[in-house]
Amino acid sequence: MIIRKFLSILIIKPIIKPYITNKILKLKNSSIGKHSTIGEAVVIGKNVKIGRDAILRKITVGHNSAIESFVKCVGTEKGCIFVGSNSYIGISNVLDNSDNIQIGNFVHIAGPSTALWTHSSAKMCMNSIPLNKASEKYRPTAPIKIEDNVYIGGNCTIYPGIRIGHHSIVAPNSAVTKDIPPYSMFGGVPAKFIKSTYDMIINHK
Repeated sequence: MIIRKFLSILIIKPIIKPYITNKILKLKNSSIGKHSTIGEAVVIGKNVKIGRDAILRKITVGHNSAIESFVKCVGTEKGCIFVGSNSYIGISNVLDNSDNIQIGNFVHIAGPSTALWTHSSAKMCMNSIPLNKASEKYRPTAPIKIEDNVYIGGNCTIYPGIRIGHHSIVAPNSAVTKDIPPYSMFGGVPAKFIKSTYDMIINHK
């Protein structure tokens, strides 16, 4: 089903070493900014804009979406990142592919410095585990899912295993430590329920 949906998507062939482009590369009406690094298993849809100095690895970007400058895919690369159509990843945001991240359609993740973390190193610190001896026992991972029509403000942290329901809003400078149900606005550290967003939905029919 996914293959059918992305029949017209250009697949960038995996490469062993990152490729740093010095020119804007136009791919089916899409563009990649200067000095961006494109790693392995990257899929880019139509009319996609990638900003400059971005680092992308193991990510699929749907049609008509944008990833701003200085966005970085970091982590162990054991997971994959999927960004739906008509979605936006703001400047200097971080996507951790230590586990899977699924971002829906019409999602806006504002920048700067919003981070989606799929791993936690807290147990390593609590148990004095050196970085070179880290294991899944002390560095657990969990996937993140952001459903359609979600807005996340700048400077937010999304913790491992979080699911954000459709038509929800996360206020800027928030730390999301538990799931957010659909049609909800959450904010704060840790993020708490503020109000329903149901009255913001405009019926265009």
